[in-house]
Amino acid sequence: MTVLAHMAVGGALGSLVDGRGIALAAGLASHVPLDVIPHYELDKMWLEATIAALALGGIVAAGYAGTGLFWGAVAAAAPDLENLLWRLGVLPGNWKVFPGHSRRYGRFLRHGRSLGAVHAWWQVALGTAALVVIILRLPHL
Repeated sequence: MTVLAHMAVGGALGSLVDGRGIALAAGLASHVPLDVIPHYELDKMWLEATIAALALGGIVAAGYAGTGLFWGAVAAAAPDLENLLWRLGVLPGNWKVFPGHSRRYGRFLRHGRSLGAVHAWWQVALGTAALVVIILRLPHL
């Protein structure tokens, strides 16, 4: 799953709840099911990191730092930091701990197989639906 899709879903969930703790928990919990289902991921880590930073910067620039939207998006993206460190060779694969990233959790919570870019359409649809939720919630944040 792309980090932007994780952030969109986590931000949408965070915008629906009251309190940063619940927003953090909702964003973090949303990461697992999105990773377990087969999906497409960007191969260029620099591009994905840039997109995520711009999205988070946009949330902050729009004045929503500290809201459920912000904390849900941050928490949803945070687990992929271990994947970034692994891909950069900083973190050995057997040190990954997040369900869906680590083999410790068996077949049920294993990371979904990678699909080609042609399968990214449903992530775009999911992200668009999440953005609609966020836009509808903006007056309440």
